[in-house]
Amino acid sequence: MTSHNRPTTSESRAIPGLSDSEARRGIITVTAATIFLYLSLYLYVPFLPLRAAELGASNTMIGLVIAGFAVGQVVLRLPIGIGADLIRRRKPFAVGSLVLATVGGLGLALAPNTGTLFASRLLTGASVAGWVAITVLFASYYRPDDTAKAMSRIMTVWAAGLALGTFAGGVVADLFGSTATFWGSVGAGAIGTALILSAPEPTLERAERYGFETVRRVAASGLLLRLSVIGIGVQFIAFATYFAFVPVYAESIGAPLSTIGYITTFTLGAAMAGTVIAPMIIARVGYRAAVAGSLVVVGAATAAVTLANTVFPLFITQGIAGLGHGVLSAALMAIVGLTAIPKLRATAMGFYQSMYGVGVLTGPLVAGLVADGPGLDGVFYVSASIAGAVALLAVATRMPETTAT
Repeated sequence: MTSHNRPTTSESRAIPGLSDSEARRGIITVTAATIFLYLSLYLYVPFLPLRAAELGASNTMIGLVIAGFAVGQVVLRLPIGIGADLIRRRKPFAVGSLVLATVGGLGLALAPNTGTLFASRLLTGASVAGWVAITVLFASYYRPDDTAKAMSRIMTVWAAGLALGTFAGGVVADLFGSTATFWGSVGAGAIGTALILSAPEPTLERAERYGFETVRRVAASGLLLRLSVIGIGVQFIAFATYFAFVPVYAESIGAPLSTIGYITTFTLGAAMAGTVIAPMIIARVGYRAAVAGSLVVVGAATAAVTLANTVFPLFITQGIAGLGHGVLSAALMAIVGLTAIPKLRATAMGFYQSMYGVGVLTGPLVAGLVADGPGLDGVFYVSASIAGAVALLAVATRMPETTAT
């Protein structure tokens, strides 16, 4: 895995059914569409818990609304991966992802009650399930031996979209009010849909005979199962803390509305930096040490949130947590892409992303129950404990020793 330089002609050579120029155009188009997808999905995220509270939701209901984002991911990601491998096309599922983000954003903008808010959140979760197809489509513009490089780059784009979305959300909320962030989501989704429709699609080789046994063989991989459990822990922490109850904690210590958005932006900006430096860290210490060490850093920073009684230390803890999360996201996705059979890569990626969606679902649900019970500090202690547990699993897991160059 190398640093994030501009793709060269050699990187896009020998892509079936695509010229070098088409492969480069695909990389650029999917990159831009991904930015707009995550603008659409995250422009309003810092204000969604607050909007749910305004509509009368308890902490538990806030957790349920946030968790609605995960239902579609858990249910749909594996079927999307299987479908993409079966029909040997990824683009239709990528287009569907952008369309659902647009429709879901419209529902959130118009929601008159928490029930409608939850239903619209389900749609946005179904949208992000298409991330399986987008990541594999992006990787298909690269040679097979550049898969790890492709995954690192698309994860950097992912983090950039999240950071840009939350930053823009803070600006929009400051200027026009938090409701405007939901309408901005609709516009971003529409632009992203137009972009992804224009992306070229490589010709895929016919897959082997595909049936239940094929899926069972992919899902039974010991490494994939362990990576999936680690991924569940990583997403549990993220969606229990900075996507759910860090904004609530920030409000409890007196942070103004725009600052709440900027805290999330800072976290995601740090996550983007983490995806950029991930290849260098992995090249130096290997995948296992990078994953386990990042989990320890994330756990310590998460527990330290409870010591913050002003905004500044909250920024520091979240920056550290975001950096670790970025390294984790890039490393785990790269391992899945590297170790999967190319013709079944979408199935393997669908299984992994579907499994880690369990963390997206349970993180805010458990956090909401803890916040309503033992209290808000308990959310961060539980999340830190999860980080410690999956760090131990990472230490016990054999991972690739070297990276792709």
